[in-house]
Amino acid sequence: MTPRPAIQARRLPRRRGRPPIPRLRETILQAAEAIFTRRQYHEVQMDEVAAACGVGKGTLYRHFRSKRELYLAIMFDGIARLRAELETALAAGDAPARQVERIVRGTLAFFWDRRFFFALIHGHESKSDGDAREWLRQRAQLSSLVQEALEQATAAGHVRAIDCRIAAEMLLGMMRGVNRYRTREDGLERLVATVVDVFMRGVGTRAGRRVLAGRPRLGGRGRLAAG
Repeated sequence: MTPRPAIQARRLPRRRGRPPIPRLRETILQAAEAIFTRRQYHEVQMDEVAAACGVGKGTLYRHFRSKRELYLAIMFDGIARLRAELETALAAGDAPARQVERIVRGTLAFFWDRRFFFALIHGHESKSDGDAREWLRQRAQLSSLVQEALEQATAAGHVRAIDCRIAAEMLLGMMRGVNRYRTREDGLERLVATVVDVFMRGVGTRAGRRVLAGRPRLGGRGRLAAG
């Protein structure tokens, strides 16, 4: 039998250029978010974002084709992270009235160092393009999360029988205003207490307010841990 020729190992072509940077997309989003929250959209340059990330402009454009695409990615990523944090907080299984407090604390804490991010986000709502529709779809998921918590509070007798969809938008609007117009002297816990007090005095029942008065509020800025 004629021996088979030895099979030579196939040599793969060597990749040229720098190796990919792990989690570069997330790094770009974090750096760009910090810049966009401090500056107006038209003032931000892609060169500035690339420098903040420690990459070349070409690398930046391989991940985001334009400043607009980067800007929208920040919005979508931010709302998704907030919703995930609130879902984790609400999974603690507290009394429904306490869940409302967790929503307020979680939302205000998330935007505590991103106070102008609200303006960056809500400024896009009046548009009618596909990106605006995607933003509104994601925002609707957040609103539904708040609405569900209020419906549970209503069923438990902690919130009066109201339109929970509208009440959810009212609560989100209150938090938006507080985060936008707070001062340096305002502390997170005091603002959480103010929002919860005003909201629950408007829609809450005596039973719901008794639940909130029965336990000390959680401490720690931005902390969503179960109490």
